[in-house]
Amino acid sequence: MRTQERPCDAGFTLVEVIVAITVFGIIIAGALVGIASVMRITSDNSARAQAVNLAAGAIDTARIQAQTNITGMAGSTETPQVDGRTYTVRRTLDWQYTDGTTNRCSASAAGTTAQLLFLNVHITVTWPGMGSAAPVKQETVFSPSTKINDPTLGTILVQVQSITGSGGTAGVPVSVVPTPLADVPGNTALALATQPTVTNADGCTVAIKVVPGTYTVTLGGPGGAQYRDQDQQAAPTKTVVVKAGQSGGASFTYDPAIAVAMQYASNTPGALLPTNLTTSFVSTYGVARLTGMPATQYLSPIPSGYVVYPGIYDSNTTNGDGTVNVSSCLSTDPTAWPKASDGRIGKTPTPAVSKDQLTAAVATGAVTVTINRSDTVLTATTAAPANGDPGCRVTQRYTFARAASGTSGTTDVTLALPYGTWSVTAQKDATSLPRNVTAKGLLGVLLNTGSVTLDPRVAP
Repeated sequence: MRTQERPCDAGFTLVEVIVAITVFGIIIAGALVGIASVMRITSDNSARAQAVNLAAGAIDTARIQAQTNITGMAGSTETPQVDGRTYTVRRTLDWQYTDGTTNRCSASAAGTTAQLLFLNVHITVTWPGMGSAAPVKQETVFSPSTKINDPTLGTILVQVQSITGSGGTAGVPVSVVPTPLADVPGNTALALATQPTVTNADGCTVAIKVVPGTYTVTLGGPGGAQYRDQDQQAAPTKTVVVKAGQSGGASFTYDPAIAVAMQYASNTPGALLPTNLTTSFVSTYGVARLTGMPATQYLSPIPSGYVVYPGIYDSNTTNGDGTVNVSSCLSTDPTAWPKASDGRIGKTPTPAVSKDQLTAAVATGAVTVTINRSDTVLTATTAAPANGDPGCRVTQRYTFARAASGTSGTTDVTLALPYGTWSVTAQKDATSLPRNVTAKGLLGVLLNTGSVTLDPRVAP
């Protein structure tokens, strides 16, 4: 008797299905990677092709500008969009000199043996997502269409940079005039036929075909705007010597000024202020001393900002060669005063002035003096230091003006003064003899023999 065969199950087992799916997934993943690579390469090639076109366009644009204004051309940065991608097209320039060196617009004030020959133009194009790929670069050289140099004449290159490190200062008018014979006897310089154009985006301008001699280069704020250099000069100057067949240069830092609202004697409201007060603005570039009491002081936007002291300030007691610094003045700096026996100390004035802090609260000492009602002129003069005053080798003399308040009798007047030791005189008018006046205490006042010490030290 034959046994009937059982029918077998047709199809794949679960294990076979899982293996098949895994193999299929690997194949698909590999294919996707390949497709992604092809797409990325295609995108990169497209981006690079567009970058090449943009670079070529930038060269053409520069060529057009060079035809009419080669000495005034400037670097530039543009961000055109093509097919949804933003590119950065940067143009930089430098001059090829006759001695084989290159430079944009700087030269020694005493002159160099080189003159302008060709203008090198460098174009660099970058774009987002370029990764480690090299940017597209193109370069060319432009030759002036007319002769820039003359073997009997010279060139002056002027460079104006921002003190903030942001690059050139554009739009600055530049004046180049012969230095007076009184300052340079025998000066052969002559007035320029044409003054340089305003500085370009690189902060550069050039005076060409200049007669040999000594010239004064002066900057001015565009349209009368308030600009300052690091020495707080509104119209800074440099002297440049021009020689036949050579280039001379002048370099400046010059920026739109920050406008600082001045609050003199902020801690002694109502005190009489001197008419000729010196205010010291201390930064990493040194000390700038400004005289007068305008409501607004215009300052260079030096990144470090300023600490402000009323009066003359100079922390250097000795010069670099070890000799005594006769300009040293420590009295006006509260931190230069030694710690008092009762623990009081001097503190650095705050807040510091900067582009982000545009109010200067200038604290001072104050003393009340008794004068005749008819007195209209008071004078405070630095005296021998006493009571911990670290001293000031510079004689400071400040004048106060007031209207007479009567013809007889006395009155008390409070004077705002820098910290230090002072003697005070009063007189009826500028033609009368001054006389010493009696001082009374107010803020940190210590009476001496014939003088008074204004002490900045406070409890820690």
